[in-house]
Order: sequence, then structure tokens, then C-alpha cells
Amino acid sequence: MSDAVSPVLFRAAERPASPAVGPGMGEEALGLSTDASPPHAVHKVGPNAVIQTRLALIDICGAEHARALFSEAGLIDWFDLPPDSMVSAEPVNRLNMTLFQQLDRPVFEMLMADAGARTGRYILENRIPVPARLLLQRLPAWLAARALLKAIRAHAWTFAGNARVAVMPGHPAIIEIRENPITVPGCPWHRGVFEMLFSGVLGKPVHVDHSILFDGRSCDRFMVRWNL
Repeated sequence: MSDAVSPVLFRAAERPASPAVGPGMGEEALGLSTDASPPHAVHKVGPNAVIQTRLALIDICGAEHARALFSEAGLIDWFDLPPDSMVSAEPVNRLNMTLFQQLDRPVFEMLMADAGARTGRYILENRIPVPARLLLQRLPAWLAARALLKAIRAHAWTFAGNARVAVMPGHPAIIEIRENPITVPGCPWHRGVFEMLFSGVLGKPVHVDHSILFDGRSCDRFMVRWNL
């Protein structure tokens, strides 16, 4: 099946979408760019990497402890006034690693998975047009997953900065982020994002496994499986 049937789903938040150029069900027909090149010279990621982590942290640890952890990471300003546009990946990574070091491992994984799920839900509700969502839910799961993979690849800079991102359709579907600028052990935030996105688009329970590849540079690999 040609990639031309795979709609790019995400409604652009930080840059304008490309105009439609022809009929059919392709990316251009939905008015969304397929350009995968990140628009920033340095690693920048979407603000939900902070916003949703802050909300999950408050719910799990309480506002006072959450504020203290943001302060420990040197990001008290982000706690008091969360960002509303793309942010540098370096302080996001610093926040994540502070949480990893200060929280018990089960609490950290639950927190980051929750923050990732919240981010995925935000994308589903605010960045994926309802007609595209309804259309994909009527397609075979493998075809809808292929469309979502293409969308993730095209907009990867929102969660991976300038990192090289590769996607491979199939079952499992695979997403690889080479030199991920906001990686943490186990990558529970990214897993939470992908699980929510795929389950929301496919209308099926989804599980995402993570592994690390080494070929001179680190690479986070995510394997997405769903009930067939």
C-alpha cells in the first residue's frame, strides 16, 4: 500500500501547515506538512513535556513536594508559570533526571507514564482533527498504525528535538529515536505518549516496550503492539 494513503494527523501548533495540493487521502489532502526536518537549530521540544509532568507530579506527590522538586532542578519559574511554547530540551532533561534521582523508581515510572499519557491525550484532543481520527478508526489496524507512524515521524521534533527518528511499520510497529535529548531509564514518558496515541487512533489496547540499541550512538527503540 502506498504511503500516499497515510494521513499526517497532527494539527500543527508551532508552525503553519502546508496547503493541500491535490485530492485523495494523503498528508497534503489534510493540509498538514510531511516535512520531518526540525525547525530549530538546537534541541527544542513541546511544552507538554513540562506541563503534563507538572500536573502528574502534583497529583501524585502533592503541590508542595512537586514545587520543591522543580526548585531542585532549578526550574521553579516553570512550576509557577508553565511554558506555552517550544522549550529547550536541556532543562526538560534536567527536570526528568532530578525526578529520577529523587523519587523511588516505581513512583518515578508511574509519574512519567502518567505524564506521557496526559501528553498523548492532549495531542489526540487538540492536534488530531476529528475527521481524521474517525476515518482511521474505520481502517484496518495495520493501515491506521502506518498512518500514525508517518505522522509521528513528520512531527518528531515536538518530542525528540533534532534527534534522528526512524519508524518501521509492521507488528510490532517500531519507533527509534537516536540520541534522544530527553531520554531517561526505561523511557516511561515516551512509552506513555505512544501508548495513548496508538490506542486512541486504533481503538484497541496497546502496549509499548522499550529497549536500547548501541552502534556508536545511543538509540531508544519503542516496539508498539496491539490486539489483532
